[in-house]
Amino acid sequence: MDQVVLESDAAVEAIGETPYPDGTAHVKGWLEWLDAGIALMLHRREKLEKEFGTAADAFVTGTAGGSEEEGTERELFVQWERARNRAEQATRLGERENAFLPLPYLARLFGLSALETRIVIVCLAVEVDRKYESAFALLQGERSATYPSRDLLASLAAGDAAERRTAVRILREEGLLARYFLREAGGARKGGTTLNRYCRLDDRIVRFALDSAALPEAMARYMTIVPPASVPEPLLGHFEIQDKLRSWMTRRAATEEASLVVSLWGNEGAGKRTHVAHLGVHFNEALLYVDMAKLPEDGPDGPDALDAVFREAAIQQAIPVFCGFLLRSDGEAEKRRKQDLLERLSRLPGIAFLLSEEPCGPIDRRGVIELELEIPGLRDEERAEAWRTLSLAYEIEDGIDWEALSSRFLFNPGQMASAMAAARASARWRTGGDGHERIGWSDLIQACYKQISHNLSAKSKRLSPKQRWADLVLPEAQTRKLQHACHHIRYKHNVYGTWGFQGKLSYGTGISLLFSGPPGTGKTMAAEVAANELDMEIYKIDLSQMISKYIGETEKNLREIFDEAQSSYAILFFDEADALFGKRSEVKDAHDKNANTEVAYLLQKMEEYRGISILATNYLQNMDEAFLRRINYVIRFPMPDEKQREAIWRNIFPRQTPLASDLDCGFLGRKLQLSGGSIKNVALTAAFLASGEGEAVGMKHIFQAYQYELDKTNRTLTRDDLGEYAYYFEEIRSI
Repeated sequence: MDQVVLESDAAVEAIGETPYPDGTAHVKGWLEWLDAGIALMLHRREKLEKEFGTAADAFVTGTAGGSEEEGTERELFVQWERARNRAEQATRLGERENAFLPLPYLARLFGLSALETRIVIVCLAVEVDRKYESAFALLQGERSATYPSRDLLASLAAGDAAERRTAVRILREEGLLARYFLREAGGARKGGTTLNRYCRLDDRIVRFALDSAALPEAMARYMTIVPPASVPEPLLGHFEIQDKLRSWMTRRAATEEASLVVSLWGNEGAGKRTHVAHLGVHFNEALLYVDMAKLPEDGPDGPDALDAVFREAAIQQAIPVFCGFLLRSDGEAEKRRKQDLLERLSRLPGIAFLLSEEPCGPIDRRGVIELELEIPGLRDEERAEAWRTLSLAYEIEDGIDWEALSSRFLFNPGQMASAMAAARASARWRTGGDGHERIGWSDLIQACYKQISHNLSAKSKRLSPKQRWADLVLPEAQTRKLQHACHHIRYKHNVYGTWGFQGKLSYGTGISLLFSGPPGTGKTMAAEVAANELDMEIYKIDLSQMISKYIGETEKNLREIFDEAQSSYAILFFDEADALFGKRSEVKDAHDKNANTEVAYLLQKMEEYRGISILATNYLQNMDEAFLRRINYVIRFPMPDEKQREAIWRNIFPRQTPLASDLDCGFLGRKLQLSGGSIKNVALTAAFLASGEGEAVGMKHIFQAYQYELDKTNRTLTRDDLGEYAYYFEEIRSI
């Protein structure tokens, strides 16, 4: 406001004031100053309007009035000056007594001048009391002008003409006020000047000044504040990286350089955020986590979102942490956006962390990032210890082999934490939620598989194994060899880890098995038994989707299968494997060369795979000898002998199945020379026949189902085949 002549210095000398105890009292005191200023401006406006009406009278009569108006204006100006002096003095006293006053705090934080602070107070007024909407509309001569224009802000906040010019310049510039405090309100006239634009206070500043330090809902969607007193999740590995980071940041903080950008990259869940959380606790710093996936790009908040982050980091005195900064899925447009963000970070004082899936060096054109570190996967010994650390927060059954679990699932800390939570949920469901649930081995295995994301089902079929060792009827030598193969997986953490064989192998800690034998001899069942025994998923490969006539396509399909399986640690069961892995031929043309290349590529991928590869074939003689030498276990499945067939017949029917008294498993094993698969078919068909007749399963139904099985190969049941049950022969022939 333009200054008028004062009566005396004593007239504006501030009266002794009590300190402001809190932000509410501070705002109230400064609004008294604004009230006095508005009253003074309204008086001047009324005086100006009167002057237009009395100018002609004064000219005619030769008299000049106004002494009364000048006295009133002088009095109002003194009141306005006194109100400002009282507010300034009470503010100083309050801060001296350590009262938290939000607006002076923001002024110190962002380096606002006294004039800029008064501009903020004028904008805050309409958020406190709606009477200021009417006052601003009246002062601006428009009923809809409820927000102050830049012109009005300059007039109300300034003490004299020079200060008003300074205020106008401040409001026109893209400075601190425009970036962090003021937003343009609607209502400016079309074609109006820059001074005619209306201003409002940013919602975050209003909330901080009047309510609390809590984030507004719009900002809370992509920002999270973590105070330094928060207890972070335990660090589960790479302790040497944490120690080096602490030492490096301590040395770096001692330099005079203001900006420091640190980039940590690695797979999702690798522990990047946990490392930053521990640094925050160590240095007693609050952290401001920013979710880059939710950071607005468009809409009203888009252009100001990054400024809002910087402002909030300053308000909270927190270190900004940009989560998901650079992702593998980012396209070129997204990478360019983050290049621009990096350049803006270079102008931000203090420390900032970038957490990414990929190194940011390639997009850091100006060398903004001072330190970039990879947070790699955990080492074997770290994984086992990480499982133990996480288990301390849960009720766990005794005897859990953490080394075996860590060897099977190459999880990062994030996956482990999720798996433990899922295992507890599984245990609660299993026990009915009685409050005494303890996590068992099966709970952990199921929970771990839930953490794995893969696409194996696109070219394979997942089997649901139900068979156990008791269901598998094989010669003792074959059974023992299959059990040894299971031991290869069960104890690999001991042999490769504790006993040091990992250092002797360049790659590949899994095993490969070849099952050979006629159809129906138990190859698929044996694969299911192994999967059940080892608590592993098993996928049957669809060969029709694997083999391609186009050169290179088969290798591509194989690579996709093995790459997906690496994360799943599943059993890969290739049925009819000789169709894909036949004999390598002498190279006579390009097709022969391509076929041999496919086999060689398969051998390489099988040796690299850390799980189990099972190949099943009906014709062992079709397999390449060089290929067989690289298989860990070759298990031959012969046709079952009489005793084995009898054992299969005794076990084939579920205990719930009603069986007739004449069912003679010894006779069936002796007379019906079938494979295990064919016995299963006959037993199932006989059960349906008996169920249709409302009878228990008996020999009649078995012989009838046996005839159906013989029909597949155009054979006929003879009377001699029935032996002492020949009296069923005529009945069966008549069907």
